[in-house]
Amino acid sequence: MQQGNNKIEATYFFRKPQPQYFSIEKVFELVIANLPDDIELVVYKLKNGTNGWWGRIKALFEAFRNRGTINHITGDVTFLALGLPRKGLVITYHDLESLAEYSGWRFKLIKYLWVKLPVQRAEVITVISEHTKQKIVEWTGVDKKKITVIPNPLPEEITYSPKPVMDSKPIILVVGTKKNKNVERIFEALKDIDCKILLIGKMTTVQQEIIKRLNLEVENLVHLPYNKIVDAYIRCDILCFPSLYEGFGMPIIEAQGTGRPVITSNFGAMKEVAGEGALLVDSYEIDKIKQAVEKLIKDTKLREELIKRGVINVERFFPKKIAFKYSEIYMNEVKV
Repeated sequence: MQQGNNKIEATYFFRKPQPQYFSIEKVFELVIANLPDDIELVVYKLKNGTNGWWGRIKALFEAFRNRGTINHITGDVTFLALGLPRKGLVITYHDLESLAEYSGWRFKLIKYLWVKLPVQRAEVITVISEHTKQKIVEWTGVDKKKITVIPNPLPEEITYSPKPVMDSKPIILVVGTKKNKNVERIFEALKDIDCKILLIGKMTTVQQEIIKRLNLEVENLVHLPYNKIVDAYIRCDILCFPSLYEGFGMPIIEAQGTGRPVITSNFGAMKEVAGEGALLVDSYEIDKIKQAVEKLIKDTKLREELIKRGVINVERFFPKKIAFKYSEIYMNEVKV
């Protein structure tokens, strides 16, 4: 909604900065950088952590004291909606899957305070995928018309860097080591393929033991600045990303934008984000993952076709296009 000074005023609320958590902040830094000039932004990062109930109560008062005309909550602090006015409230949900890891009364309480109540209070909800939108409707019963899908933008550091010839020993990039990243099945799928695995993320003891047992060649990269992650995409021949669940799946578009063929899951946000630019597999079937990797190694024409489709697919994630979608929300859908 336009303000009296012909500017649209919005306040972004972020969690307290922590070095191990930065992906959501990076996404919105890119959105902010590409918003039109007639949007005046205030970025507010919580000064206090949100651990424990007292920490969260303090965060509510902190948010209220720093409220603006339009208040936009991003990331995993959606409970801040309880301390902000309903009018002009926008909330972005990235990933509900991590909340589903809780069980019993904890799950019910978190679902109520982080999802159901904030969704009821917000004037507009945005999500990064249709998959997340469906989850919110399922969990809250909210009218789906209240939810707008605005995907994550492609990082500007990602540029098309063709690799005309595949290495004689292909480099298979695996991004992430958390439970949902399906690393153990990927290792099993690659055990009989002559390749090198480039793994980003700190490994668990179990994953290290599997590498030794299967005698895999793995280069493990941990605590990388983003420019080194970009280098990993450039070095690799194939991204193997058959995740068990994702709120979005950023590695898919990062690899596509670099010009690398992608293997990912045939369901959920991964299928949605990949478009026509990936080889889709059943992520629970080790043999299917193996067959997909072998197919991409052997079939040059298929690789080239997937790369071509991937480059076309990422055009819909260009930062200017994503920022414009948010500006439309502020101008047309928020009533202040």
